[in-house]
Amino acid sequence: MTSGFVVDRDVEIPMRDRTLLRADVWRVPGEPRPAILYRTPYDKSALKMEPLTPERCVRAGYAAVVQDTRGRFASDGEWDTGIWETEGLDTYDTVEWVAARDWCDGGVGMSGVSYAGIVQWLGAMLRPPHLKAIAPAMTTSAAHDPQTTGGALRLSHLAGWLAFMAPDWLRRQPVKGQRRGIAAVLRYLDSPLEQMRKLPLARILEVPDSPLSLARMLEKGSAYGPRVRTQDVGVPTLTLTGWFDIYHAPSIALFAELAERDPDRHQLLVGPWSHSGALPQYQGELNFGLGAAGEYGPTPERVLAFFDAHLKGVRAKRQPADPVRYFMMGTNEWRTARSWPPADSAPSLWYLREGGRLAMHPPQDDEPADDYVYDPHAPSPTHGGRVLNLGELVGGPLNQRHLEERADTVVYTGPALVEPVEVAGQVTASLSFASSAPDTDIVIKLTDVFPDGRSILVCDGALRTRYREGFDSEKLLTPSVPETCPVDLGHTAWRFEPGHRMRLLVTSSNFPHIDRNPNTGRPTGQDAAGIVARQSVFHDAARPSLLRLPVLATRDR
Repeated sequence: MTSGFVVDRDVEIPMRDRTLLRADVWRVPGEPRPAILYRTPYDKSALKMEPLTPERCVRAGYAAVVQDTRGRFASDGEWDTGIWETEGLDTYDTVEWVAARDWCDGGVGMSGVSYAGIVQWLGAMLRPPHLKAIAPAMTTSAAHDPQTTGGALRLSHLAGWLAFMAPDWLRRQPVKGQRRGIAAVLRYLDSPLEQMRKLPLARILEVPDSPLSLARMLEKGSAYGPRVRTQDVGVPTLTLTGWFDIYHAPSIALFAELAERDPDRHQLLVGPWSHSGALPQYQGELNFGLGAAGEYGPTPERVLAFFDAHLKGVRAKRQPADPVRYFMMGTNEWRTARSWPPADSAPSLWYLREGGRLAMHPPQDDEPADDYVYDPHAPSPTHGGRVLNLGELVGGPLNQRHLEERADTVVYTGPALVEPVEVAGQVTASLSFASSAPDTDIVIKLTDVFPDGRSILVCDGALRTRYREGFDSEKLLTPSVPETCPVDLGHTAWRFEPGHRMRLLVTSSNFPHIDRNPNTGRPTGQDAAGIVARQSVFHDAARPSLLRLPVLATRDR
């Protein structure tokens, strides 16, 4: 017994196909309690990156069950990418097994980040009778995921995640080419950036006929992603994400779908975080204060209050009236809203203008286009933003000044602000754009230029131009013919202070966060080399280019 509770290790839980999955059960001996279930592929004994830890659950009057998913660590079975249907069934079976234990009162909730959040959606869609509520953090869905990179491949995320999953898989495969697999993974871990430069992409993580093969994942395409049908989710949800989370847009979209049908049962919580359940107060170069820290801030208590309401029937004395709770970066404070974006958010248009200006007045006459050259063999490097912090990348709000000086980047800067501007919602841009190539990428970054000259990244987005009319079809460019290209920069909540300036960076790469577009128009991953593209950004009266900011109405600030 540890501090009043016990931890039963490697408890066997049978699935419907007789596969045994194993879990650690955290509980206090005595009266049965509701249980919180975590299902993770990342080792149940190392569950540290969670907004709500198992120990905190136990101290708050719950049992906690932490399970290794199928084919991972202590659990039996075979793991593979894209076994989402099986994960849903395993979640259902585990929920019902937990509910039947004598230490559980029959009520089960679920918590967990990333993969451990995705399995919550998949299980909830099957409606296990004893599942009462879920709190998925930083999750995605195949239907919404492409918008986060405009159809480009999130290369560092996929390659880094496969390498992260590799050691346990290789340990369990003594016969299936383990030596070659170990060598490929070690090469990646030793020099991830060098390995991600390989073309064609299939040469990255060459572990044939295995879940670790990037080539195999490319062949699957969108089929490897989880398909979440919110209309099948019948329990209350608390969706958590962060402004710098790679999955922030899918998380918000899933909440919005649920809230549209039943706003009183679903909540959204968005902090200033990247894709990490630890929820640190420091992101990039900024300190957002103790209120943003997962361990010391209000987030764990908010999650517990959600479970108390739906598993214990206990309403907090200060139960939130508004279902949306979000962190306003800049003021570094939590705010609430009835919906997302907030009702008092309205679009503000900023136009790209001659001379590198960003202005609120559209062009009235002809203005010369801004041209640059994009060479896929010399891409603009990833520096901050919404990245998976594996390998050599650092995410969050980092200074972009050194990237603004590149010849393959054009920059537009607004005037020094007289009044504060608070942005809350989805940021988008529309460029009148032409390329000498049949397909290329547009990458846009919005930064906050501080009086000391720092240009801090607020949000960014990309578009693979073949998807400019939607992700269901591809349409190549006619070389040198201008097209209207929409770019989604994602959601944010950021206060631009007086004396600061808004700045927009336009380029055609963000490597290795997204794969380099070789400019050939061929399917992703097939090219062994690329060609140079000459790009043009138009901003005249007939072909305007603009930024849409969701700006909050004036308030006491």
